[in-house]
Amino acid sequence: MKILACVLLVSLTVALGMSSAFAQDGAGQNVFPGPALTDLYRRIAPKEIGENPIRLIGDDWMLITAGTPDNFNSMTASWGGYGMWRRPMAFILVHPSRYTYQFLEREEVFTLSFYDPAIHRQALRNIFGGTSGRDTDKVQESGFTPISTNPGIAYAEARMIIVCRKGFTADTDSEGRAHKLFFGEILSVWVRK
Repeated sequence: MKILACVLLVSLTVALGMSSAFAQDGAGQNVFPGPALTDLYRRIAPKEIGENPIRLIGDDWMLITAGTPDNFNSMTASWGGYGMWRRPMAFILVHPSRYTYQFLEREEVFTLSFYDPAIHRQALRNIFGGTSGRDTDKVQESGFTPISTNPGIAYAEARMIIVCRKGFTADTDSEGRAHKLFFGEILSVWVRK
């Protein structure tokens, strides 16, 4: 019965012309409809990131994304950074009230993705930064296309994606605003082709 179901699924996929329209995870399973990561991006070494992190994060903003293909969330952030601490690392600070916080606590991988502010600023501000994933389907509202970064989740509209494995975390309290600091080892960096 399982073989018949697989044959029917493959036949239907080919018949619809969608055989290459699904991103794949490490096990080769379909994750999201749309292009695969390697169709849109090329991998670079972390030391090849040529952009100023203060401008990139502070001015242009980024999306922090964590979760699984079935359940993930993203939020806009304009604080954090990347550099070296024995190996390439990135760090972010997230307030516990943010919905993305629970995904960061639970998952081992998170992504930082960067966009063209001239095109995507409104979605970054109003949807990913101005609404909660508890109440809003941010993917549907933004029109962004989820993509597997294997491991991790990002969006096909990004111009650069940094995939991080969560490492050290610490609670902070800056001026009465408690945030959690997440350090992540940079596993891969993807830039648009």
